[in-house]
Amino acid sequence: MTDQEMMDELLKIIHICLPETETESVTPETVINRDLGADSMSFVMLMTKIEARFNIRVPEDNWKNLATVQDVMDAIRKAQKEAANA
Repeated sequence: MTDQEMMDELLKIIHICLPETETESVTPETVINRDLGADSMSFVMLMTKIEARFNIRVPEDNWKNLATVQDVMDAIRKAQKEAANA
């Protein structure tokens, strides 16, 4: 999956979890809580849907390190590599 395809999938999930967000303005540098207005509950919902969509598991201890959309993309790639090597 290319970065653009991953970003497109993330935008769909963001739209579902945060419907008031204008996804056209979301970039890899977008800060999830500040720019998207995600509170802790919507962030949990976002991560749960991301894990389901990409068939991965991001340890909850790592969630606190996911500030930007790029951080989430990196976590997805890392989890996919770990799953492939398991």
